[in-house]
Amino acid sequence: MKRVLIVDDNDRYANNLKSYFDSLNIHSDRAVDAKEGLILFTKNPNYDMIVSDVTMETQTSGLWMMRKIYKSGYKGTLVIASTGFDVIGVMPFSSYFLTWFCGIHWMIPKVPLKQGTVEWVPTALTKGKINPF
Repeated sequence: MKRVLIVDDNDRYANNLKSYFDSLNIHSDRAVDAKEGLILFTKNPNYDMIVSDVTMETQTSGLWMMRKIYKSGYKGTLVIASTGFDVIGVMPFSSYFLTWFCGIHWMIPKVPLKQGTVEWVPTALTKGKINPF
């Protein structure tokens, strides 16, 4: 059975992601911040996918957490979900920068996620694919 780690301090976004993965029969665990996300990852480095918010109200940002996980040699799929992706020009830049900085495979814009829709936007690592499943 596939396992996903969701790291987001916003209950609405995290619950919408959990519902999405539940609908695909994919088990998900949730961390409410990057610090907890790193703890869960350390306990179980075999997650198939990690989905994280970028900014959370703690000292460790989602981007730095993802960079640490990427640098650890993690072989699964890394995904960033952010409201910033809905600003014109941010997603094309992020598609390349995030692959270099922390090995991100997919981006999820949060405006559709807020409504319960998960949109998979590929980065330079996954161009040509429709979604990770």
